[in-house]
Amino acid sequence: MTNLLNYQPLKGLYLVYFVSSLIFVKVPFWFVRYLPPSLRPRPAWTLKRAMIVRAFQELFSMKIQPKSKKRDLLAEVPDNSLVDAKFVWVEPVPDELFTGEIRRAAEITGVQRAKIAGFWLLKTGSSWSGPKASPGERTLLHLHGGAFHIGTANPSDVTANFTRGLLECSQSLQRTFAVDYRLTASAPNPPENPFPAALLDALAAYRYLVQDAGFAPENIIIAGDSAGANLAVTLTLHLIENPVNTLPPPGRVLTASAWLDLSSSRRGPESSAVLNAPTDIFFVRPGKIFAEYAVTSIRGPLDFEFVKTNRYLSPVSPECDGAEGLFEGFPETYVTAGGAERLLDDSKVFVEKLRADGVKVTEDFPPDAVHDFVVFRWHEPERTEVLKRVSKWIDGV
Repeated sequence: MTNLLNYQPLKGLYLVYFVSSLIFVKVPFWFVRYLPPSLRPRPAWTLKRAMIVRAFQELFSMKIQPKSKKRDLLAEVPDNSLVDAKFVWVEPVPDELFTGEIRRAAEITGVQRAKIAGFWLLKTGSSWSGPKASPGERTLLHLHGGAFHIGTANPSDVTANFTRGLLECSQSLQRTFAVDYRLTASAPNPPENPFPAALLDALAAYRYLVQDAGFAPENIIIAGDSAGANLAVTLTLHLIENPVNTLPPPGRVLTASAWLDLSSSRRGPESSAVLNAPTDIFFVRPGKIFAEYAVTSIRGPLDFEFVKTNRYLSPVSPECDGAEGLFEGFPETYVTAGGAERLLDDSKVFVEKLRADGVKVTEDFPPDAVHDFVVFRWHEPERTEVLKRVSKWIDGV
């Protein structure tokens, strides 16, 4: 039945029913139900937050897979359409950097190197004098979330609230850089950009910052939220495992609500996937893995066993190959996630593994925060409190 709903006229009828019942039945019911704080999913939540989270859950429960909005990857974005931001092109990685697991996987999935878009996000009121780094300048490479198949690096996207907030709070950051890595897709959309397309594009962005813009690697923080945090971690792993004198690993890594086990290995009764199911923004049908469409899309022709065992897709999976000492040599890392989110265990296990491998790590898990709370302006006070703490870490305070 789910497949039939992806086609007209059933799709249109279903959407009319879904929207009508949401507005006229469910929202009024939730309002009455959550008036007493004791009946909210978290008693500390405001009525507004309880309503917003429940609305997210309802939207994620839709029985149709939305059609992907096709982006023109070769379309330049004019600067006059951007606010406090600049558009640039990022060239494909050269052959000498197309190595290791990225190249081996690309040979199987058919992924090629590509020219991609990037966006500099500027601190409000700062001037633009070109991409070249000032002496000693720090910056942050942001890899946006969106389960690998939605979102954009354009500053108009909600995920830009993460780095925009850091620019507001940090004393040392004057600009951050985000890359429009290729998004993946599968049926009912045309299949495209499986692993390692996004990771290859993240590598191209890091090369751009170091070799074209002239930033010292030790002054770069690779950051990501949700699926982007997966890319931040695996990009750093690639740089450590495939050393190149001209492209050392970054100085620091920052993850927010990281999705680090695409196989959803931890689904027991005491897991965050189960305990936080009523309090996170996502709805996952019984018997299904988290973000099944995204996992199907990114694995492409690869089998699910590859997803469970490959360190570049599921680095905290208990079945990850080569997990012993995986993070040795990893740079200092800041790990934040919501205490009310399904993916909390991914970040907790990541912290444990980092510490076991001798990595300096800061953990920050606000107990009542949901997945990717750092991008939602309505998620206060946790969002601002965490952004301030992260900014102090960035500034070295």
